[in-house]
Amino acid sequence: MDNQSAIVQQERVAVAAQMIRYEARTRTIRLATRLTEDQIRRLYRQARQAETAATTTRHRGRSPSQALQYTRNAGMQLEASILASVLTKHAMLRGRREKPWLSNGLQYARRFCIAYGEYLPLAQQQPLNFEQAWHFARTLAARSELYLQRCVRCASHFVRDTATVLKSQCPFCRLREQAPRPD
Repeated sequence: MDNQSAIVQQERVAVAAQMIRYEARTRTIRLATRLTEDQIRRLYRQARQAETAATTTRHRGRSPSQALQYTRNAGMQLEASILASVLTKHAMLRGRREKPWLSNGLQYARRFCIAYGEYLPLAQQQPLNFEQAWHFARTLAARSELYLQRCVRCASHFVRDTATVLKSQCPFCRLREQAPRPD
């Protein structure tokens, strides 16, 4: 293996290890890094052995695939809007090809892990898990079922689905209206 190939392989392993820490599914890691399932399982075992608390768990089954889950209530919509802001900061939503995760998967995954790491401390209630966030970023970038809209009250951007006709207020404004007012 030449030097360039070794560097690329090291980056694949590093990104896969980060995705494992974020509890990504094997299929997601495989598609992003092009590592084999055996290599990913080996990395997972190594991560478990290195951690004394063994807090990393593996999700099984299919990844989330419904776009409407991100706008089903104001709390979830707020979390999705916060993540969208972070993804926008990292230029992962604008001026991209429709499927950048396929053509340049490793760099996309590396940048996504950085963005997701920045999102977690900003989460307000229940943060989106890695798989939800991964699906959300892809759906929002495709602009087929989700898009960003400006709030009519505070002018901030928020995530909106194409099926909803009303609700032109951001989730923060809606949550503020629902909050009990002090007497």
